[in-house]
Amino acid sequence: MQARRVRLLVSLVLITAVTVEGQQTRTEGTAMMKAGFASVSITPPLGTTMMGFGSRDKAHGCTGIHDDIFVQALYAEHGGQAALILAYDLCFVGRADADRLKGAIGRWLDLSPMRILLNTSHSHAGPAVGTWYDAHPDAAYLEQLQHARVQAAAWAWRAREVTVWVGETKSKLPMNRRRKEGGEILLAPNPGGYVYDSLPICLLKDTGGRPVCLVFSVSCHPSMMSGWEISAEYPGVARRLLNEHLQAEVSLFLQGTGGDAKPSVMGQGQTRWRPGSWEDMEGAGGMVAREVSAALEGGLRQVEPKLAAVSLEVAWPLERPESTDYHQAVAADEAQGEVRRTWARKILATLEAGQPLPDAARLTVQGIQLAQGLRLVGIEGEAVAGWGKLISDFYGEGVTFPLGYCNGEGLYLPMSEMLDEGGYEVVSFWEYGYPSRLAKGFEETMKAALERIREAGVE
Repeated sequence: MQARRVRLLVSLVLITAVTVEGQQTRTEGTAMMKAGFASVSITPPLGTTMMGFGSRDKAHGCTGIHDDIFVQALYAEHGGQAALILAYDLCFVGRADADRLKGAIGRWLDLSPMRILLNTSHSHAGPAVGTWYDAHPDAAYLEQLQHARVQAAAWAWRAREVTVWVGETKSKLPMNRRRKEGGEILLAPNPGGYVYDSLPICLLKDTGGRPVCLVFSVSCHPSMMSGWEISAEYPGVARRLLNEHLQAEVSLFLQGTGGDAKPSVMGQGQTRWRPGSWEDMEGAGGMVAREVSAALEGGLRQVEPKLAAVSLEVAWPLERPESTDYHQAVAADEAQGEVRRTWARKILATLEAGQPLPDAARLTVQGIQLAQGLRLVGIEGEAVAGWGKLISDFYGEGVTFPLGYCNGEGLYLPMSEMLDEGGYEVVSFWEYGYPSRLAKGFEETMKAALERIREAGVE
């Protein structure tokens, strides 16, 4: 029944989108920005394969829906330029999925790929999309997802004139998850560890002062719920409460540089993360909603719209891979688990075919400027908190949204000093299909990329 309702709704919207396309006019040269927002359910049918926890995901599909999940779209145009931001309640969107989507929507909206940014909340309680950890997404769900995101883009394209308001506050939700014990880095609460706690906010209002879209970002894993129920986790709770506060469905969450952070509500006073509950999830989302609401009530400042976009592919060098003997040993060791053994066999097959292993991870870095001093910088990969600081420090003034989980899966992106420390963020490269971990010194690579992005107009 649910699948039939989705197909019917998508069919109706696609008919509407064709009509809107014929009526749409651009606003080149006008002082006002035009923007549109849409939120469309991507809740899967029961039984759909999940993503976020390897062993759970391979056991069976989802058995219930705790709360619906969504794809949300923000379309903006100004001065003959346009951009589209899509935010998903998903763990990942793979690079192949991202490229295919950008091509499909880009042709319909006449947008180049660099003007379309995809961000995932990194929910661990959603359906499988992408290839992480040898994932095999359900083909039927991918088709449903394709229709939903076209629908969201079509609705958001119906833009109206807006003013742009910005602000920034702090969030107490992120807690560092790299705890040092006995000379090792454990995936455990580290209250004194660094987190990127900035919470940037952008509110678009129409000429009557009504909210069109509220964009906010927190740099923190949503990985709270490990069962078989679908959920948007804390970002969904925060959006729901903010929509109630604004009395309009306008809230859009973007995942920041939270690769090494988890919600503090699960780690306070603990040496190990305790299992999350639905009450914890409500508490985490409520914390974020209160922080954003307080900033809104405290007053945002209006900024002049200015739209620009650029996307680069940046090579992040990898260390030299382990020897053939090492990979043969992993492939033969039953204690390693089937997924890791499969990874080793793929490496061996590549070498046996006489093909070189990649010496770099080639990842996108994308910048979108919405107004004077307001920019989003999205990295393809699980960027840790240090990247948020590096990006925001690079720009200095204004409001910056440093984002991970954009335009593909990538891999964990630690800082150079973490490589000697070890820990999951350093050694998990194989889960993403790479032959070895990142090499030191990539901070300078990122700074060079940011220089290029600024020179291209994202200031």
